[in-house]
Amino acid sequence: MSCIIILMSFFLTSCSEDYLVQDTDQQLKISEKRIEKKFYENWNLENQDYDLQKVVIEEENSPTIEISDELLRRGGTTRRGKKIYVHYMPWFQSKSTDGFWGQHWTMTNKNPDLVDANGKREIASHYYPKIGPYSTNDVDLQRYHLMLMKLSGVDGVIFDWYGSRNVLDFELIKDGMNNFIPELDKTKMKFAVMYEDRVIREQARVLSSLQLTQAKEDIKYIKRNYFKKRNYIRVGGKKMLMIFGPNYITESSDWQEILKPIRKQSKVLALWNAREVIGNEVCSGEYTWIDKNHLQTLGGYYNFEANFKNEIIGGVAYPRFNDFYKEGGWRSHGAYEWELEGNGLQTFEESFYESRSQKTDFIQIATWNDFGEGTMIEPTEEFGFDHLEKLQEFTGVAYRKEDLRIPYYIYKLKKQFPEDRIVQFLCKRAEYYVVRGKLKRSKFLLSILFHYYGDEFIS
Repeated sequence: MSCIIILMSFFLTSCSEDYLVQDTDQQLKISEKRIEKKFYENWNLENQDYDLQKVVIEEENSPTIEISDELLRRGGTTRRGKKIYVHYMPWFQSKSTDGFWGQHWTMTNKNPDLVDANGKREIASHYYPKIGPYSTNDVDLQRYHLMLMKLSGVDGVIFDWYGSRNVLDFELIKDGMNNFIPELDKTKMKFAVMYEDRVIREQARVLSSLQLTQAKEDIKYIKRNYFKKRNYIRVGGKKMLMIFGPNYITESSDWQEILKPIRKQSKVLALWNAREVIGNEVCSGEYTWIDKNHLQTLGGYYNFEANFKNEIIGGVAYPRFNDFYKEGGWRSHGAYEWELEGNGLQTFEESFYESRSQKTDFIQIATWNDFGEGTMIEPTEEFGFDHLEKLQEFTGVAYRKEDLRIPYYIYKLKKQFPEDRIVQFLCKRAEYYVVRGKLKRSKFLLSILFHYYGDEFIS
């Protein structure tokens, strides 16, 4: 899942994929560019006066609206009550925010400074973000993603995390997550950590006491910096910690020592069929992931391997698998590879319904934004808002499809007019209303901005 992992042979087949064939749905949308409907043209339904100065004064004098827990819970769960979490990669950097393009946009051979005739930057992915390549550290980006999640009925974020040490880009990933959390706190969105034990391998190729000490320090860091948060995800009444694997530390006795600091306050989940590696004494269950055989593997695990009675079992939903590792120079030509086609929204629907029909404790969407592996559901040029609109159907959220455009319009306006005080202020107020579920006012503020500033930059 990280560049480090890509440079090595994967332990699990579910972490690599074929890049050779693109989704039929994607091919159609590349050849025929999407025409995005301008929803904001009908958002001033009450024909309120487009007096910009008057509106600004109204907003400046508007009383603070307290965030209602009940309001934030609207649409936060599925029809069957299962919690929905999105797997999130906090590892992106952009030149405008960080001063450089991070390797998850460049891999070894792509240059986002190169822009084509359609205004698209060259990035290491088969797919292109609707807002273009971005930085995890950009507050505008954080708010954009969180508003989209809220309007889709998402309950929380599971961050892919590589440890607390400054090795390779692990420090950048940690900082990206830490910079994201303050905005996440404001929406009362919950979060948890998925720890990658294989990154310990970067300190040495043979497991050593130094590496085990580092793993212990990573767990202590999680306990000290994340577990104390009131919005950290709980499962079975305790804090949830997910381990991707384990793949490198394979002795249960080692895991007992590593997890000792959090044993009493946490529920540790391993990747499917890996609980015994960590050990039944400290591992409380498993979670499912993506596999090349799709429902054959997913259904097979649920029906024949999962212990729903005595363990916590996390379900999964995913849109496709189509990585860029070979093209980007992160995988050799002889390495094992595979692909799972999305077939439009079919794969996403099938995996979600399979996981929801079982006695899973929650469902994890894999992923929100892994562009390197092509598993993202965030809006892209190829798929638009299709996956989030489908997610709204899955969750039964009270919001409408057109509401998903609100965060997109806010983001585009803020980036188009970064120095305009009125635009920035009214966009901030529009965000304020979205978080509080008052979309009507948010829509009006956006409609008046488009009225005065135009919409040529919206695509």
